[in-house]
Amino acid sequence: MERTNATTTAEDVKTCATDLLLDPAFPYGEDLLQFIWEAGLFEPADLRTTNGEPLEVLHPGRIQLNGGPDLRDARVRIGGQEWAGNVEVHLRSSDWNAHGHQHDPAYNNVVLHTVYRHDANVHTPNGICPPTVELRGRIDERNLHLHQELMTSRRTVPCAPHLHGVDPARIRLWLERLLVERLERKAKEVETLYHRLGNDAAETLHHVLLKALGGPVNAEPFAMLAHVLPLKLLLKYRDDPQRVEALLFGQAGFLEGDPVEGYPQALQQEYRWLAQVHGLKPVPVAAWNFGRLRPPNFPTVRLAQWAALLSSSIHGYDSLLAHDDPAPVQALLDVQPGGYWNDHYRFGKPGVPSTKRLGRSTADGLIINSIVPYLFAMGRIRGYQPWEDRALALLEGLPAERNAILREWASLGVPANSASRSQALIELRSRYCKEHRCLSCAIGVQLHKGADRT
Repeated sequence: MERTNATTTAEDVKTCATDLLLDPAFPYGEDLLQFIWEAGLFEPADLRTTNGEPLEVLHPGRIQLNGGPDLRDARVRIGGQEWAGNVEVHLRSSDWNAHGHQHDPAYNNVVLHTVYRHDANVHTPNGICPPTVELRGRIDERNLHLHQELMTSRRTVPCAPHLHGVDPARIRLWLERLLVERLERKAKEVETLYHRLGNDAAETLHHVLLKALGGPVNAEPFAMLAHVLPLKLLLKYRDDPQRVEALLFGQAGFLEGDPVEGYPQALQQEYRWLAQVHGLKPVPVAAWNFGRLRPPNFPTVRLAQWAALLSSSIHGYDSLLAHDDPAPVQALLDVQPGGYWNDHYRFGKPGVPSTKRLGRSTADGLIINSIVPYLFAMGRIRGYQPWEDRALALLEGLPAERNAILREWASLGVPANSASRSQALIELRSRYCKEHRCLSCAIGVQLHKGADRT
């Protein structure tokens, strides 16, 4: 590693590094120092403890984010003696006491205290002074400058100017991992819902599907509707399309007031009877959002489409889960309400006749955001790998979503050719780039390691 240039003194490098690490306006020092230690991005020649004993790092340990020391399973050789245990990292040695480690038995097994600057002797709860190594003067300032750039960047992808230098194979492998990470996170949400619903798999799918049907604007009202309208009740009347619509629109709160048209009046009358028989209470109609939506995406249209799906499905939702290829699922979701909805987008407001077909993009969104995470979750819950594989196969067979996030990735030379790739890129943007988690990102790690070699 290149330490200094001809016109830069060692003290200049130390001052620059100190400013970057300890500047209150740039509070990322300890995380960065942990990364630098784990990745070995420091000058190892003639490494010694603050007591002057020679130090050899056999294994730096693994960063862990739970309580206790920063890195576990480290192995170091100090003065010829090999030690195995934990490593604690601080900007200053005195941070050990400031953080109360001298009173915490979890720190008795610290075999090395790694610091940027040594300013105090410390001890463990059992009275031992852990060996300390100071990294000041051993870190290439280019790594610190790169980290500062990434952490303070206002770009939606902080590393955009450097992305062209990242190995495409590294990006591909990282995106494969991020897809699984995204599915695992969504599966946990489904599992939580599953347990809350008394381990009822069918009811869980009902909730997941309805929430996804609402899209980003009406997800919560649709989730509320699923809570007040159980699937079992809907399926009880699926042979009667008008009663299915009465239940959906009534429980959604759209049949309140005094409708002037004949069909809404008939639905209202039907709903009042059903509500009395089953003790139903609707969602507040004020919960629904029509603003910022095109008429085909109105919640009333979505409910009419869902009524058509339920009335046309012989086995409820089961047929939506039976395919590895998305085409049959898309066909099942290709429903179109008729009758009153031919010339209405909402009650009491007739318009020009038009089809209200669910549409391919909406069907794909339902598969991606409800069926896939449900299959993945149930595969995990029941230990049935074919369902997890089916979820991945569905994503691989679907086209990539179209949105601003994916257009930006494409402009940076990272296009999405399938829903599996687009989902991974969305996860990267929302869970890493947006939160500046560059030290936890395989792309950021490669960039930091590259900065250390240039």
